[in-house]
Amino acid sequence: MKTKILFTILTVAITLNVIAQKSKSKEVKTKYLSLPSYDISQTEPSTIVAEFAMGVASFGTQKLKDTKSTCVPKNGGIKDAVEVTTYYFEIPVTYPESYLIAKSPSGKIVYASEVSKIKKDVAKFGFNKCEYWVSAKLKKDWTSKGTSFKFSVNKKYETGIYNKAIAEAKANVYLSYLAQEFKVYTAKGKNFDYTDLESALEKAQMAYKNIAKAGPNQNDFKLLQECITVWEKELAGTDTENKKSRINKNIAKGLHENCARAYSYMYNFDKAIQHGNSFKKLFGNMHTPRTDMIDALLINMEMQKIAAEKNKSLMTDISALNATAKISSKNAVKVLKLKSTDFPRLKKDYMLFKGSQFSDIKESREKEEEAAIASGELNPYQKYVTQIASGPAILMTMAPSPLTGFPELSELPKEMCAIEGLIQIMILNNKIESIPAEIGNMSELQKLDLSGNKISSIPKEIGNLSNLKTLKLNKNPIESIPKEIANCKNLKNLSLKGSKLSSDNQNELIKLLPNCKIKF
Repeated sequence: MKTKILFTILTVAITLNVIAQKSKSKEVKTKYLSLPSYDISQTEPSTIVAEFAMGVASFGTQKLKDTKSTCVPKNGGIKDAVEVTTYYFEIPVTYPESYLIAKSPSGKIVYASEVSKIKKDVAKFGFNKCEYWVSAKLKKDWTSKGTSFKFSVNKKYETGIYNKAIAEAKANVYLSYLAQEFKVYTAKGKNFDYTDLESALEKAQMAYKNIAKAGPNQNDFKLLQECITVWEKELAGTDTENKKSRINKNIAKGLHENCARAYSYMYNFDKAIQHGNSFKKLFGNMHTPRTDMIDALLINMEMQKIAAEKNKSLMTDISALNATAKISSKNAVKVLKLKSTDFPRLKKDYMLFKGSQFSDIKESREKEEEAAIASGELNPYQKYVTQIASGPAILMTMAPSPLTGFPELSELPKEMCAIEGLIQIMILNNKIESIPAEIGNMSELQKLDLSGNKISSIPKEIGNLSNLKTLKLNKNPIESIPKEIANCKNLKNLSLKGSKLSSDNQNELIKLLPNCKIKF
């Protein structure tokens, strides 16, 4: 019995030790000063006119239903109420999407959105009405009132969406304060002192609370920068492989999110996007509500970055920007409610605007990538790497393609050999003629498939790949394989179909790799 108790205590102790360092958070309610997507110094927001249109709702065939209703007999009182069966019609309804287009006096689209998407619902005619205690009366009234009922249902829905469109136009045509609620992260654990992180959390809460009251200002930006300094210092010590480290993967996720949000509030979008991408990298290709939220935040930050570039003259003075926003908050946007016949035109305008936005974001990303590659901050082949949920990464591509952007290669790039954590490389049907000696640095590589290239020889450094399990070099004019391949003790599959290896070379390989399945 004592042994069992001791085992339980040890198990709990070990478990607590493993999960000792955890992320924790506190909710923050604040507001963000959002920038419009056009230069408001060139186009006065009050001159912008918006248009709204919705398609026509469609109704299905009504179905007779019944329910229990509490009814009072004629000339009776509440005490006389009884429960009776009443009838009603349930009608399927499909509400169409709707669009909002805002244009300058010159006709240029400055904002566009799909205010509502297609929505399927049901409408109920005569529901819970005591007069329909017999179905015949319900059917009779439907004959005379059905059309007007459908009209009123559609009108009510459209009015609700139209009011949403008015608010959306206001928020995106002018400088606007948008209410936001999110978490600020810190850490807890018995093995380390997280006082600095706790202090940063409290300071960040104070800054966001002040911004909610007074809008963006340099004093609170200074507070957020002090927090960022703490968060980034801690992130420098991240150990993603060790759950018991001071800043493990889960804690690092929260700190990157903290930095992304704080930088975005300070309009430093390059840094914000950098931390947002670092957050996503820690998650790999996993999709959760939290990663979806960060994806949305990243897109918004990219759009705000473009908006900030268009409003450079305003961004030099945050106090003036805030003052302009306070004045703008009292203004309204004229939103014309158009007929459903204008719906196709607005939908077309929306698609054009979104296409333009996509091009702007793509161009911005390409410039950032070029700058990062030029500075050495980014490996040019990192973008082709897929991170799997458990952590390891793979690089897989077929022939050079304008769709993927993968280039035509004459050699396996040295930069690719410098990517950390790669367990698999597959580059098929390209024009690779050689493999650099740097391949030997890829100690974690488990699979290498370079089939369909122009490789004639393999460097002796291939023998350094102690974790290599599969090597495929089909359809390559390979004439020899270095004897160092015998050092690949974990190699189980070697495929050399279509090579130019002589029978002597083949026999030598078989002797060098007795535990490997070789295909010639």
